[in-house]
Amino acid sequence: MAFNSPRWLVVAATVLITGATAQADTLDDEFLKLLARDGITAGPPEQLIALAHERCDDDKLSRSGIFTFHFGAMPCPFSSAMLQLAAKLENQGLTGPQVRPFLLDAISVYCPDALAR
Repeated sequence: MAFNSPRWLVVAATVLITGATAQADTLDDEFLKLLARDGITAGPPEQLIALAHERCDDDKLSRSGIFTFHFGAMPCPFSSAMLQLAAKLENQGLTGPQVRPFLLDAISVYCPDALAR
């Protein structure tokens, strides 16, 4: 098979996509195992995984204090996002005490750099 043939590109793309999917499945499996270890079984796994990714995405939001007068004496964007995420988790069936372990599991698997913040 010549490297300039379209078939070679299809094979290469398939290998790359398969590797990326396998990595995502591995992380998702690890996350779900941590939740099970913590006794968190509420909600569909796909939804819990999506909420875990939301936690990591929210890490980019401003944290300039718990209350920021720049935003009209409202909680800073990061704090607001965490309150909203906690409410979403509780709507999935998690209890209040389960929210913290969920968030720590999400961080440890999907955005471990956030542990340093």
